[in-house]
Amino acid sequence: MSQFFATTPKGLPELLREELMGFGATDVKMQPTGATFEGDLEVGYRACLWSRLANHIYYIVLDTELEDQDDLTQQVMNIDWSKHLDVNSTFSVSFSGQGLGITHSHFGALKVKDGIVDYFREHFDSRPDIDTEFPDLKVHAHLNRQQLTLSIDLTGHSLHQRGYREGQQVVAPLKENVAAAILLRANWPEIAKNGGVFYDPMCGSGTFLIEAAMIASDCAPGIMKSELMALNRWKSHDDILWQKLIEEADAREAEGLRTLPEIFGSDLSHKSLDIAEEAIENAGYGDIIDIKQMSIEQGRKWGDWPKGLIVTNPPYGERLGEVEEVKQVYMHLGDYFKLEFEGWKAAVLTCHPELGLYLGLKAKRSHDFANGTMECKLFRLDIEPELYRQPAMQVAGNLVSQLARLQPELSESDNAKMVANRIKKNLKGLKSWVKKNDINAYRVYDADIPEYALAMDIYETEESGRWVVVAEYAPPKTVNPTKAKRRLYEAVSALPKAFGVPADRIVFKVRSRQKGNDQYEQLDEQKNYFTVVENQTRLRVNFTDYLDTGLFLDHRDIRKEVGTLSSGKSLLNLFCYTATATAQAANMGCKSSLSLDMSKTYLYWAKHNFMNNDIDERQHRLEQVNVIEWLDEQSALPDTSRPKFDVVFLDPPSFSTSKRMEGTLDIQRDHIDLILKAMSLLSSNGKLVFSTNMRKFKLDEEALNAYDVENITQRTMPMDFKRKAKIHQGWVITKQD
Repeated sequence: MSQFFATTPKGLPELLREELMGFGATDVKMQPTGATFEGDLEVGYRACLWSRLANHIYYIVLDTELEDQDDLTQQVMNIDWSKHLDVNSTFSVSFSGQGLGITHSHFGALKVKDGIVDYFREHFDSRPDIDTEFPDLKVHAHLNRQQLTLSIDLTGHSLHQRGYREGQQVVAPLKENVAAAILLRANWPEIAKNGGVFYDPMCGSGTFLIEAAMIASDCAPGIMKSELMALNRWKSHDDILWQKLIEEADAREAEGLRTLPEIFGSDLSHKSLDIAEEAIENAGYGDIIDIKQMSIEQGRKWGDWPKGLIVTNPPYGERLGEVEEVKQVYMHLGDYFKLEFEGWKAAVLTCHPELGLYLGLKAKRSHDFANGTMECKLFRLDIEPELYRQPAMQVAGNLVSQLARLQPELSESDNAKMVANRIKKNLKGLKSWVKKNDINAYRVYDADIPEYALAMDIYETEESGRWVVVAEYAPPKTVNPTKAKRRLYEAVSALPKAFGVPADRIVFKVRSRQKGNDQYEQLDEQKNYFTVVENQTRLRVNFTDYLDTGLFLDHRDIRKEVGTLSSGKSLLNLFCYTATATAQAANMGCKSSLSLDMSKTYLYWAKHNFMNNDIDERQHRLEQVNVIEWLDEQSALPDTSRPKFDVVFLDPPSFSTSKRMEGTLDIQRDHIDLILKAMSLLSSNGKLVFSTNMRKFKLDEEALNAYDVENITQRTMPMDFKRKAKIHQGWVITKQD
C-alpha cells in the first residue's frame, strides 16, 4: 500500500474524503487543506484523473521526524531516487512550512535539493539538472516543526485547471473545483440522474455550466490534460495502468453523453457570454449547453423546461454603497425564482450572507465555502410558496407624508410629543456649540429614549437649507414587531414640527423586514448631491442613494486632527472613502497627499470634493488600489525605496470582504499588521492617526511598544456624539527616530 496526499481548497476536505473513498482509498484522514489516504497505485491514479475537488495529488516517499537541518539533507539522500528520476533528467523542489530553524521556503528547498543531488553524485558520479519551468519530476517537501513529509507531485498542474480555459485571458470568478463542490452540495448528480434541468441565470464565464455538464456526462475532470500530468514523466510511472484508466474514462463519458440532461445559462454581459461560449466549445459541450444574453429582470425562461436545479453566483458588491446596489439584484433574482421556477431547487453563493435575505426565500440549508481567500456561504433553497417571504429592504423615502395622510392622529399622540420634546431639548442644548464652531452637519438624537431607537442628523446645505437624515436601529428580536413599528411611526410623525422642516426634507434609511403591504419606498438613484461646510471645507453629501451620506459625522474632529498634523507636510490617506479628511488637510496647508481606496464610486466622489475646494490634483493624488495589497508591496521594498509621508491616516473598515480584495479584513485581528506596514512609510518623527468604529476594539499596545502611542478618543469625540462615546476610538502613533 502506498501513501498519498490530496490538497483541496479550504472548506472542501469533507467532500474530498467522500470522493477519495469512492476511488477505493483507505485510512482517509482529513486536514484543513486536504486529506492523506492509502491505496495502491491505481487508487492514486484514479484520484489524479477523477478528482473534481483536489488541486494536487502527491505520492509520499518519506514521512519522518528529523533531528536537525543536517538530518533533513541526510534523510533525503537516503531515498533511492533512481526509482523516480534518471541522472540525465530534470527536477524541481518546492517547500512549505517551517521548523528546525528553517523559516524561508527557498532555504528549505535548497536543503532538499542538496540531498537529491548528493544521492546521485554518490551513486552515479553525476547529477540531474534543475528545471523550474517543466521538470521531469516535481518534489514537494513540507516541514511541520520536526516532521518532514516528502512527496512527488503526480499532477504537476493544479487539477482545477481542467483544460477548457486554455488560452483564455480571463480569471474566472470561481475555481472549477469549488464550483464542482457547490454542485455536489446542491445534489446535482442525483437531480441530473433523474433528468432534471440545470440553469445558471448569471452564468458569467460559464464555470457552473461546464462543471454541471462534466458531472452529468460522467466525464473525468482530468481527461483533457491527462497527457500533461507530471506522472507521465515519473520514472516509476505505470503507463499500462494509466492508459487502461483513460480508456475506461472515455467509455464512461460516451455512455454518459447518451442521457445528458438539458443545461442552460444566461447573463446580461455579452462579453462574459463570449468567454463562456469559447470555454463550452473547448470542453466539447457546444451542442449541449444553451446560453442566451438576458437580464434576470426580464423574468422569463425560454422554452418549456422540466423542473431541476438553479445554481448561481451573483455579484457580491464591494463597499457599502455598492452592496446597497447589489441588494436590488438579489431581490430581482428572488422574484425571478418565484415567477418562473416554482418547484425547483436552487443554490446561491454569496460572500455577504445578509444578502440572502433579499432573495425573499427561506433557505433550507447553508454551507460555508472559500472562494480563494474570500469566505462565502452557499444557500440551498426549495422554491415553494410556503417558503416565500418578503425580502428585507433598505429604504429611503417620504414615510412622513404617508403617515400624515393615513394616520394624522399619530403626531398628536403623547408618545409623539415626548419624542418631539426630546429633539427640541437636544437642539437647544447644541445651539450655542453649533454657532460657536460653525457646525453645519451634526447629530441631534441617538436613541436618547431607548424605545425610539433612531439616529437623527441635521445637514445645513448650501443649496437648499436644512435636511434631516434618520436611520432606524434594528430592534432586538425580543421586541414585539408590531410595537416596534408603532413606535417608529409615532417618532416619525413628530419630526417635521420638531425640526422645523417640510416632510420632503426628511430622509429615512430604515432597516426593517417587510410583510404584506407594509412597504417603504426603495433606496433611490437620484444622484442628488448637496454641499455642507466643515472646518472651512466644502464637502458633497448624498442623502438618498446610499446608506451613508459621504460624511461620517463622528469623525469630524479626527479629520481636523489629521488636517492640523498635515499642515506644511505630506499625507497618506488609506481607505480614504470620499477623501473628506484629505480635502480638509489640503485646505489647512497640507503640501501634498496620496489618497487610496478600492471603490471607483467613492474616488469619483472624492474628486468632486477636491473640485469643490479648488484642490490641485497634481499635488493631491487619488488612486484606486487594493489598499492591503498596496501596503504589502510598499512595505516589502527596501526602506530606501519606499515612499515616505509625514502623516498617515488609517481608518479601515471593521470588517470587509471584496471581489477585488483577496481574503477578508478583520480589524481586530489585522490591525497590528496594517499599522506596522503603514508606520514603515512614515518619515522621521512622522505620525500615524489610526481610528476605528469597531465598538469592542482593543488596541494591542504591547505590539506597538517601539512607538509613542497617544489615545485621542476623548478629545476627538464631538459634543454631539458624547452620548454614544464608544462610536469610535482614535490614536496618534509617533515614529521615534
